[in-house]
Amino acid sequence: MTDTDQNAVSANRDVVVQSLDGFASMAVIGGEHSVVIDEPREFEGEGIGPNPFGLILSALGGCIAGTLRGVARQHGFDYDRAAIRLSLRVNRPTSGPLDPGERELRISRIIAAITVYGDLTEEQRTLLTHGVETCPVGNTLRRGLRLTETVEFAR
Repeated sequence: MTDTDQNAVSANRDVVVQSLDGFASMAVIGGEHSVVIDEPREFEGEGIGPNPFGLILSALGGCIAGTLRGVARQHGFDYDRAAIRLSLRVNRPTSGPLDPGERELRISRIIAAITVYGDLTEEQRTLLTHGVETCPVGNTLRRGLRLTETVEFAR
């Protein structure tokens, strides 16, 4: 395995998700970190963890924050902090079946409001704005992806 292949493996770790009681599940990320995922109470979950859509927003916000810091370091400057507020809109119909598969529930829009705090030049602001536009998670969401799913049944 080349150094480049090794970096790809370490940077993009697998996530293993196991179902728990009710609608909850436990995600283990790269064998190192875990998070409980649950549906909100209004969708019959227990609310014991973030919902899947919240995790998508968190991944995007974390990526934007990391990309901003990386751009600043790469260009030899710093800023105080960044705050990223994310919200979403879903295509949920006002009436129809409750089965998400039948209504094709999905995120139809994500709104990210980014505030960077610090004494920055116009050039630094331009670099950071471009950094937001190059965040890998944002690129994935903007450009779409191919999702391949397989289902196995075991006893």
